[in-house]
Amino acid sequence: MPQIPPKKQMRKSKIEEICCRKYSQLLMALLLPVVIVGGYLCPRLGFIVVGLITLFMIIASKRGRFYCGWLCPMGAFHERFLSLVSRQKPILPLFKSTWFRWLLFIVMMSLMLTRLSLAWGDSKAIGNVFRMMWIISTGMAIGLGLYFKPRTWCTVCPMGSLQGVSSKNTYLLTVEEQCIQCKKCLRVCPISTYPGAYRQEKGAGQVPSIECLRCSNCIMNCPKKALHFADRHQVQEPVSP
Repeated sequence: MPQIPPKKQMRKSKIEEICCRKYSQLLMALLLPVVIVGGYLCPRLGFIVVGLITLFMIIASKRGRFYCGWLCPMGAFHERFLSLVSRQKPILPLFKSTWFRWLLFIVMMSLMLTRLSLAWGDSKAIGNVFRMMWIISTGMAIGLGLYFKPRTWCTVCPMGSLQGVSSKNTYLLTVEEQCIQCKKCLRVCPISTYPGAYRQEKGAGQVPSIECLRCSNCIMNCPKKALHFADRHQVQEPVSP
């Protein structure tokens, strides 16, 4: 009798992550419908976005893009809910290019500032500007996330880029020599960053701040425990012979 082939493994391997991160994301994701839907009835709810901008700039000074990985309502929605229907195609290199990120930043900021100048003096209109910017960003993010990785938008997000450049030396993902470049870190990263590419033969390498959400997924899943966070000045340089 012909041998029956074993059943295919349908379930994906489970990603180890810090449990409280999932709960913080689910909680913060509630702000997305509050602002977008509730803002239709109360435009001043758009000022919640202003509060979040203030929060992430404070956090960025000490923890880089920690806000993106743990507290961003949009990012949380994409990672926890959009991922259920996403086709999960690889993120295009274009979205990680510096020129594209800053072109989008200029376009989005110009649009926001223009609308704010027209609404100045009217608190309801100003609140609605921030709400509309969230609607525009969310729409583009869902469009990208349905086909590419769910958090593709996070690679080009203007607010994420702002956090990245304001924390170039802070709480950087650090890659030690024992890294074997197995690429497991690449597979578990929400924005497809590959920390192993920054490994050095001597001393520790570090991932640029803008490329890391500080979610700790790679740290939790590294088989060699070769990853951790450190400020730039805390990393030991290779010793010259």
